[in-house]
Amino acid sequence: MLITLAGCGPAEGPPAPETEAVEQEDPSGGDDPAGVNGEEERAGADEVPGSAERRALVFVHVVEPERLVDEDGETRLPSADLAEIVQDLGGVAEAPSPGSDPASCENDLRYVASADVRCTVTAVFDGTEREETVYAHPVAAPGGGHGVLYTVDEPLTEDARWATFNGNNEATAIGMGGAYGMEPIAAEQLVADMQTVIDFDFRHAPVDTAQWTFTVQDCPSPLDFEHLAPVRCTATHEETGAEHIAWALPGTFYGQEPGLIVSVELVPAAG
Repeated sequence: MLITLAGCGPAEGPPAPETEAVEQEDPSGGDDPAGVNGEEERAGADEVPGSAERRALVFVHVVEPERLVDEDGETRLPSADLAEIVQDLGGVAEAPSPGSDPASCENDLRYVASADVRCTVTAVFDGTEREETVYAHPVAAPGGGHGVLYTVDEPLTEDARWATFNGNNEATAIGMGGAYGMEPIAAEQLVADMQTVIDFDFRHAPVDTAQWTFTVQDCPSPLDFEHLAPVRCTATHEETGAEHIAWALPGTFYGQEPGLIVSVELVPAAG
């Protein structure tokens, strides 16, 4: 579901708390997490058991390297390529009519912290065609690949943006099963579930977690799927023994089961 990027300098906390959600595939049986294989999936909040309010819906897509461009030393995904990817997302359920307006995106997607791009796409569900607004955000995945994280209707809040992409982190996600997140995930269980995501074998996806040798140690609070707010946890690098910040975020994948997004800061925590 995600992408890659590294940086230097100690990671700092998000500017302001709030959040949204994301996901991927079943860790128990599938070889590819939803979305990381380069195809996007979607799931409606009204289909998620226990959801009292509309949850953030997410798509994730790993971008083919040839689509990316360098502009003044900054990596970007051109708006036309971004729209082409979004167009495929819009047809996950059913193909729109031949006369439907093509997807469009307002700008190139910049691979910098807090970036987003507003796009529109025609989606068809149960024979009903409608236009949806999605927001594209940059993500970095283990192994060096760049990707896109889409949210439906609303962009990520600032703390969720920081947790998923700040120039010093890498992130990935997998689905955790249909009942996952019906109740807040207790802190102790969240530690185990984050480890499952970190250890997941993405054999058939452009994601390489071979160097992601982290052991999650502690999470201070449960993860609530009713809000896209990240939980800041700690993880130890198995080779250096250094402590790193690891973020957990809920995910409601479009067309997929609830999942868990995990992002790890590549620079050891200060102090």
